[in-house]
Amino acid sequence: MTPARAGRRTALRAAVAVSALAGLAGLTVGWAAPAALAAGPRPAPGTVAPDAPAGDGTDWLHVADGRLVYGHDAQGNRIPDFSYAGYRNGTAPLPTAKAAVTLDPAASGDDADRIQQALDKVAALPLGQDGLRGAVQLSAGTFRVGKPLRIKASGVVLRGAGSGTGGTKLVASGEPRPLVQLAGEGAPQKTGAEHAVTDDYVPVGATTLTLDSTAGLKVGQQIVVQRPQEDAWIKAVGMDRIPPRPDGTPSKPWTPNDGLQFQRTVTAIDGDKVTLDVPLTNALEKQYTHAKVWAYDFPGRISRVGVEGFSADGSAFVSAPGYEEKGYFAGRFVDFAAVQDAWARDIAADRFGAGVGSIGATASRVTVTDTSATGMEHAVPQRAPFAQPGAYSIDGQQSLVVNCKVSGSNVHAWLTGARVAGPNVFSHCTSDNTGGFRLDAGPHQRWATGTLYDDITMLHSRGPSDDLALTNRANAGSGQGWAGANQVMWNANVGYYGVENPPTAHNWAFGTRGTPVEGRQTGVLVSTGTPMKPDSLYAQQLADRGGSAPAPAPTGGPTTAPTTAPAATPAPKPSGTGTGTGTTTASPTATTTTPTGTPGATPSASHSTTPAAAPGSSGSSLAATGSEGLSTMLTVAGATLLVGGITLGLARERRRTGRTG
Repeated sequence: MTPARAGRRTALRAAVAVSALAGLAGLTVGWAAPAALAAGPRPAPGTVAPDAPAGDGTDWLHVADGRLVYGHDAQGNRIPDFSYAGYRNGTAPLPTAKAAVTLDPAASGDDADRIQQALDKVAALPLGQDGLRGAVQLSAGTFRVGKPLRIKASGVVLRGAGSGTGGTKLVASGEPRPLVQLAGEGAPQKTGAEHAVTDDYVPVGATTLTLDSTAGLKVGQQIVVQRPQEDAWIKAVGMDRIPPRPDGTPSKPWTPNDGLQFQRTVTAIDGDKVTLDVPLTNALEKQYTHAKVWAYDFPGRISRVGVEGFSADGSAFVSAPGYEEKGYFAGRFVDFAAVQDAWARDIAADRFGAGVGSIGATASRVTVTDTSATGMEHAVPQRAPFAQPGAYSIDGQQSLVVNCKVSGSNVHAWLTGARVAGPNVFSHCTSDNTGGFRLDAGPHQRWATGTLYDDITMLHSRGPSDDLALTNRANAGSGQGWAGANQVMWNANVGYYGVENPPTAHNWAFGTRGTPVEGRQTGVLVSTGTPMKPDSLYAQQLADRGGSAPAPAPTGGPTTAPTTAPAATPAPKPSGTGTGTGTTTASPTATTTTPTGTPGATPSASHSTTPAAAPGSSGSSLAATGSEGLSTMLTVAGATLLVGGITLGLARERRRTGRTG
């Protein structure tokens, strides 16, 4: 054993001993890890973590007669139904717009103005019965783009001749920015009165709420179910006292805010009860929050817009002034904002610092399919510590990224920001670390809920092994803390991974292959080291619901031949129907009822038991509460043990690969 490893073991043993003494003395002991998987030594690659006990013996999920059967805990919380993610909640395949304007490449000069003029021309056409106006079709060849291209009216599509050889290529120039913006204006606006949720406890997966009044609400109406993050809850999850980073830089404790704002549609009203179209991905606990419902209007939002059939080169952005300070966060292929029912498909984005792009906080029901973000090691500074951009990032809700590929280094492959209301899905995607620094994935900060990492594969052909983490990030960045709750890993094949249950919530890992990080496996683990059936949880859930959306495909990624008018994508087919290894034999009961929570203490590490009933205060506006500035995303070494208010620094173990992120 090396002296460093021996020292680490000594420190950890001392920490355990101090923790035990603190428990006897009634002191509070808590861990704070400054990066996704900072705490705990890393075992030898290939080590299999034992399945964590489910606490009450819950059989969370299995297949019977070709369909999924869900179990639930004592409070009714269950695995979220992720099938509502994506274009039109998965009820229809992506459409194909007829070409209204066709453009050929110019011999020289910037093509941005004439492409924008064509988009504006199509935006002035009337909407068809299918909700589409038409497509701007760019012929095969190379187009130079020195300004953002913006789709700002419903029913408009920008289409190339395919992302592969013989297709259409967009070459960026100028300041780093999104190459294409699918964006309306503004944010949701509250209309009418607020209605308080009166249930003591509404579990994850519920679709029915009891209100103090349903006056003014009607079936078919768009509403927000708001769960403010109040002081009592912030204290319950330990985010009111995030320790400083090892260098002494202070962290920002969480403060009360508008919290999660689930956009839903009323499907039924029965007295004082309303039924929602999409299940909730976070519990509503009367003890911790004053949840409420209010109708909204969103006049500036656009819908049924898309970009498809392109390769793109962002390498020119690297030469922009100030690029290494913050410019690499701005360079990406597409942004979605103030949009619903939108898509990007068949896109190959090369050498963009922020990859394929971002689904913003005001975007919902977006599908990104058959895309790739490659060469990111050439677009992101390769040194540490360094803030890492994301290749695919979601701050919005009910969105799907499927059949995607990432290659690069010093980046986050797939991430969510702060206070993200699910469901959201990353399905059948791969990443390959082609550099010498981190390439990781997972919820990034401040309580994103209801994300599925489905059939994810993380490779490391040249760089160090990679992380997929559903954990407490504590003082990482400016105090990112519990980054995600009610998240699911399904058949992930990764380098290192961690799964922890936040207080008041769960995180689950089914069929995970990789190397567990010691001390970061207190979540719900099922069939560890052995993949489960079905191969794709998202595809099976969608098939069970009878939906239609892009299917996880064995080949994935963008096309290798031009495609001038993509056909509608068929509904996914579940890839297996067997039961998974490692599940318990308890008989589950599917439910969307609202059981009353039982007051209790703070949940244990392996299984939460959420209390139910106490007052607080709340805000009311629907502001865009996406992630904080990405420039604060710093990878920090070290871990901190809090014992009765005394901070003891524990040096973080570095991997044998020499990784520094």
